[in-house]
Amino acid sequence: MPLYRHTPDTIAQISEYLGEVAPGQLRGIDCFVGEHVAMLMSVSEERQLAESHLHSHPAHLFVIHFTDTTTLVMSKNRYRPMPGHVVYMPPNTPHHTVNEARTPHDIAVFIHPAFMTAQAEAYEGHPLRLDRWCAFPSSKELLPAMKRFIVECKQQQAGFQPMQQALGMEVVHLLLRSMLGVEESHCGHFGREEINRSIEYMWHNLSEKLSVNMLAASAGISRPHFNRVFRQETGASPISYLIEIRLEVACRLMLSGGLSLKEIAIDCGFASLSHFSTSFQKKFNIPPSAYLTA
Repeated sequence: MPLYRHTPDTIAQISEYLGEVAPGQLRGIDCFVGEHVAMLMSVSEERQLAESHLHSHPAHLFVIHFTDTTTLVMSKNRYRPMPGHVVYMPPNTPHHTVNEARTPHDIAVFIHPAFMTAQAEAYEGHPLRLDRWCAFPSSKELLPAMKRFIVECKQQQAGFQPMQQALGMEVVHLLLRSMLGVEESHCGHFGREEINRSIEYMWHNLSEKLSVNMLAASAGISRPHFNRVFRQETGASPISYLIEIRLEVACRLMLSGGLSLKEIAIDCGFASLSHFSTSFQKKFNIPPSAYLTA
């Protein structure tokens, strides 16, 4: 069972990207740290770090936004990113965010300056500007690569370190290509892109009552075809996958503190506290009330 606590060792690793940071500033944030790349993902309304007034980081920062409820404030600029867009900020750019949503939906990617400099050499002759902030549409290939990086960090299976390094490098170059507006190649294979859309729909509407028909509509395909392709791509039914996401977020919210089990159940889209408790017990073999002491 994953536990999203920040230890002194992980805080020291994170500080290499963020600069000096106190443990309390990381409440409500999951951190996935590699050798050259780190990703931070908001999991609750408590995110003191992002909202600290005009703070900065020593690393290159890319933030991928999934909703339009966040305003980015920099020294002389205010910018409201569009869903699916990326905001880039060079090292030591003062900034903070203002959020309208209870739990913002974004992922921040931090890249070591020396590593970024080395990777940027591959783009000599291209108009790549890493000395000023900018915003640009995200590549469709970016989010799946980021998810694979996060999975490697969380599961740490045999060989995870070289896999993590390779995926970190892939994420960096997908970001740089997106920044340059490099067109994606399409092989015409039907499946993953549509399923990714439905999974993003799940994340963005987690607290809502979602049906398979709604998920199929978000993917733009018929329900029977959606059910078949979804299972082929993920190994699970759409509803089973949705419950897994809801339980994962519930675990994070429980560890973040501040919400009752009933509030967590509602925020994560369970029909009732009883439904949440039953699903949790089935998944983890313990009731939610015992999770923190497990």
